[in-house]
Amino acid sequence: MQFIDRFLRFIAENALFEDDQAVLLAVSGGKDSVLMTHLFAEAGFKFGIAHCNFQLRGQESDLDEAFVQSLANHLKVQFHSTRFYTEDYASENHISIQMAARDLRYDWLEKIRKKHNYSYLAAAHHLTDSVETVLLNLLRGTGIAGLSGISPRRDKIIRPLLEFTGKEVEDEVNRRLIAFREDASNSSTKYKRNSIRLEVLPVLHKINPEMERTFWANSKRFQSVESFLTKEVDKVRSQLFIESGDGEFTISISKLKELDPLELWLYELFKPYGFSEAVLADLQRDWNNGSGRQFYSLCNKIVVDREKLILQVWEKEDSKEILIEELPKVIEWYNKRFRVYCASNEGLSFESYAQIGDYDSLQMPLKVRSWEKGDRFTPLGMKGHKKISDYFISLKIPVSEKAKIPIIEDARKSIIAVLPMRIDDHFKITSKTKKVIIFEELKDG
Repeated sequence: MQFIDRFLRFIAENALFEDDQAVLLAVSGGKDSVLMTHLFAEAGFKFGIAHCNFQLRGQESDLDEAFVQSLANHLKVQFHSTRFYTEDYASENHISIQMAARDLRYDWLEKIRKKHNYSYLAAAHHLTDSVETVLLNLLRGTGIAGLSGISPRRDKIIRPLLEFTGKEVEDEVNRRLIAFREDASNSSTKYKRNSIRLEVLPVLHKINPEMERTFWANSKRFQSVESFLTKEVDKVRSQLFIESGDGEFTISISKLKELDPLELWLYELFKPYGFSEAVLADLQRDWNNGSGRQFYSLCNKIVVDREKLILQVWEKEDSKEILIEELPKVIEWYNKRFRVYCASNEGLSFESYAQIGDYDSLQMPLKVRSWEKGDRFTPLGMKGHKKISDYFISLKIPVSEKAKIPIIEDARKSIIAVLPMRIDDHFKITSKTKKVIIFEELKDG
């Protein structure tokens, strides 16, 4: 069977889209997405092309964009493009470059899809990509869903190349003599996915030359298991979670204990409410230790009340920000007040203040804000970064109180202090310090 015929059959068998529906193709310029574009053109489908320039590779990124625009012009289809300051976004949100690129890409592509009335967004993932995803999930730790690999269709995203292995895609590109852009970072083992592709998959291929097909068959089995488990869990949840108004549920602890295996049931039952395995393990260990204990996810909490659990929505305090442009200044943060001011380092009595740092090491203005996921700092006296979330855990600070703890950052978005606990080691007082900044908590009376 010809490559194009297998392509069309896969689309039909998985009902990815109808012939009269327009599809937005995410095209990087690499061989996978360029081949997908040629196949759409050959099949006579309605489509447009979208390209993201992440500006991570200098001139090479600009050449990628020019190449994809030229391809769109040649095929006479609509071209959409954008440029992102990916590194800045990653730094501002305290996430990896890869995660930043993914977030930026899919948010923008969905906006373009809706704005221009495309029915679906097509990504050029192939079968080998799905195998890599399963292996990555296994290394990170995963439930059944993580063993299912990449789905041909999820919401408005379709993946019409999942019929083919990476080798089959490469061979078809070579057979057709299709021009494409090569990303040099693909050959680097700096990234985990590349390490799996370049070092692990060749070994697996030696053991099983049809490895991708085997993984695909297993993925379908896991999808079936996940579907079955979801239905059973929904059935049990409807029996055990007794609604008592305002989205609140009561759950019998004794009935939960009858479930086997208990750890699996707890995870699946409370998964829609965002509770982690670690929190649920704490719940299981402590639910016999008296009433009043509380366990939190981002949006919900479980309260132990004698022989039952109460599941409630809890309103996270809205994060807020205060800008400090001039000193001295008194700031009010939830139920606390702080005075921020400068003083000479000479003859200063350090013991009387909450936190003191080197003023010349920071850059005004300062910002007081709530903790954000991914925040890191180096607590005074320590080496290396520490997640502030881990720091809170070490201090046994409840999830509900995290937003109430002021984080101080300077104009460079460097975290100076977590008040009133600890200043960052990079802003500590040294023998060269001439001027200090003082964060003093004001007590009533």
